[in-house]
Amino acid sequence: MDDIVNALRSIQRTISGSGISITFDQTSVHIAGLHGSVTLKLIRLYRPSSHDVEREASEDALLVITAATRKAAAAAARYNHILVPEGGYRIVAPGVALMHDSYVSPETSRLAQLAGRSGVIAETLLLGKNRAWSVRDLAAAAHVSSALTHRVMVRLERENLLVPHGSGRVKSRVLSNPRALAELWSQEESIPSPALRGFLYTSSTEALSSKITDGHPETAVGGVLAANLYKPLLTRVSPPLRVWVPSDFDFSELDSLGFQPTNEGANVEFLKTKHDAWQVNMSRAEKLPCVSKWRAWLEVASTTGRSQELADALFAELSLK
Repeated sequence: MDDIVNALRSIQRTISGSGISITFDQTSVHIAGLHGSVTLKLIRLYRPSSHDVEREASEDALLVITAATRKAAAAAARYNHILVPEGGYRIVAPGVALMHDSYVSPETSRLAQLAGRSGVIAETLLLGKNRAWSVRDLAAAAHVSSALTHRVMVRLERENLLVPHGSGRVKSRVLSNPRALAELWSQEESIPSPALRGFLYTSSTEALSSKITDGHPETAVGGVLAANLYKPLLTRVSPPLRVWVPSDFDFSELDSLGFQPTNEGANVEFLKTKHDAWQVNMSRAEKLPCVSKWRAWLEVASTTGRSQELADALFAELSLK
C-alpha cells in the first residue's frame, strides 16, 4: 500500500495548482477536475502478464501495476494505470487527462536474471505446466545447479509466479502464471547475433534444414521455422533459416554440403551460446530437431507482421495447455 500512496502523492505534487484534486482510500481513488469528476476502483496487479492487464482493465478501474514487464506496460498504456515503482501513469477522466511515460527496465539482479542457464529454469517450468517442483527435481530437469535453481525459485515465488506447497525438504512450488513468466523470460533473455551466415542451395527451407540436421543431429532448428512447425500458420517461411549449433561446432564440416559463407543473400544463419542452454529441452517437430516450443516462441516473440501472428498463435496455444 505504501507504494500506491507514494505514487498518488507524487502525482498530486506534480499537478499542484492545476485545479485537479486526487483523494484515495484502500479501495478507490476519486479524481476531480475543472469540468467533472470520477471515482475509480483500485486494482492491484503484481508481475502481471499483458493478458492479465487486458482482463482486469475497465473504464471504472485504475490499475496499479508493480514490477511490470515491457509487454504488460505496453498493454496498460491504453488504460488508466500507474506503474510502481517506475512512476509512469495514465489517468483520463471527464475534465482530466494526466499522462506520464516511464521506461521499464529489465531486472537488475544478476543472480536471478532469467537468461542463459537461469533461462533454462524458466523454460523447464513452462514446459512442466502444472507440475509441483522441488529444487532438486527442477535442477536435474534443467541441468543446472541446485543453488542456482533455488535462487531463481525464491525470486519467482516472491513475485507470485510460483506457489509454494509444504516446507523444508518436502517443499515444492507450482507455476501459477505461465503467461507472466514467459513474458518476463522473453524480456530478460537475449538472442545472440549469428556466429556465421551463408548460403546453401536447396529447393526449400524445409529441405535446407534437413540437409543440415540430418548430418548433424546435435544441431537444432530455431526461429520462425521451428515456431511454424509447432503451430502451422505460415504457408511459406522466408529465409534465413536459423540453426543452433553447439559451442564447439566445427563449421568446416559444412564445406562438404556446399555451404558458402556470405552476408548478402544468406539463406541460413548459425547461432552459438555459452553452455548450450538451448539443448536442454530440445524436441522434434516434423522429424526435425528443434528448440523447445517455448524457446521457439521466445525467438519470434519480438517480430512483426506475419511472424508476430505466428508468435501470438503459438503463445495462446502454449499458455492454455
